[in-house]
Amino acid sequence: MAEIGLGAHLVDQGVITSEQLASAVEAQAVYGGRLGTNLVELGLLDLDQLSDHLSAMTGVPIPPKDWLEAPAPNALKMVPKAMLEDRGALPLRADTAKLHVAVLDPTSQALLDDLARAAGRVVVPYVLPELRLRFALERHAGIQRPVRLANVAKKLEAVRKRALAQPDDRPEEVRLREALGIGPLGHGEDLIDENDFARLHEQLVVARERAAGGAPAADELVLDEVVPDHASRAVALPEDPVALEALLGAAVDRDAAARAALALARRHVEAAALLVVHRGMVMGLLGSGGELERRIEAVLVPLDAESVFAQTAARNEPYRGAPPQSSLDARVLRALGRASAREMALLPVAVRGRVVNMLYVDGGDAPIAETALGALSVLTVCIARSYERIILSRKRPAA
Repeated sequence: MAEIGLGAHLVDQGVITSEQLASAVEAQAVYGGRLGTNLVELGLLDLDQLSDHLSAMTGVPIPPKDWLEAPAPNALKMVPKAMLEDRGALPLRADTAKLHVAVLDPTSQALLDDLARAAGRVVVPYVLPELRLRFALERHAGIQRPVRLANVAKKLEAVRKRALAQPDDRPEEVRLREALGIGPLGHGEDLIDENDFARLHEQLVVARERAAGGAPAADELVLDEVVPDHASRAVALPEDPVALEALLGAAVDRDAAARAALALARRHVEAAALLVVHRGMVMGLLGSGGELERRIEAVLVPLDAESVFAQTAARNEPYRGAPPQSSLDARVLRALGRASAREMALLPVAVRGRVVNMLYVDGGDAPIAETALGALSVLTVCIARSYERIILSRKRPAA
């Protein structure tokens, strides 16, 4: 796979050091995204350099700019949308014999064969970095980018503006919030991700009118109307806890580890979710139970906020108690659909002393049993061990 060879290629070419590659591999294992995305986020490459190196390494060209700007509608219709999203592919041009497609991994013969079968044509691949391909899929096929990639794209745009010395006369508070990745929030707006932020402002007038008229709180309206259904496709998981523990221990990436961990957590509580702690923010990752699966990506909390979510992450100390009634915490719990829970707990997941995840759990109408809390504490240790194993496994080929 192209992903495996990229790090070694960049080290061999003297573009990055082995230490820098190790940092990117660790970030990828914990925070997700492809290796190239993490290299760009760390400032070790820019997107153009990444594109050039992916092309040189795979021997596959970058797609023509005009094709990427305006894919042919007939090409887009030749492959099911679900396949484009799952496999990371964007059809660009088609004729009677060939389909030209931008892909994340042009070295995957299985991917090219699947695309060829779907389109009934020979596939001509082009390579694109994850950030550019996922943006193009969102723009041309309506396939929404993950929050992780939207956050990185926004940071890159801020860096570009600073490099061009473009004037920014906005208030300091607005610029700070943008740097944190949450954008400026107005009165009555809720904490949601950047993917939905533009759509929020398109509906902002309506939301404010309803709020002013005594309707339900504006933040609840926004969540109901704007936050898309991100429910992941069902993944068959065993019910046996020993088998689930084995899956967690053998997970090859963060998402697989998260799914197994939440299945284990749900054996003890009514609802559970994993949140990511990254670059000064607490962000929703994956949820299970009630509305959590659909709503989890609506959560963004700055680490310096007055919130138990922020305090647990910043202090690496668990929280257990009734759902807090402070303004921010109340909004977060409404966003999760868990405002009515009797008792909740937040358990940090630390790798090498740094909190990278938090496990949220609640018992619904019932309290959380002491034995359940003990088992969940052990679970956080297992999650951390799984992450450490993933990090080591990804560093080994590049050593």
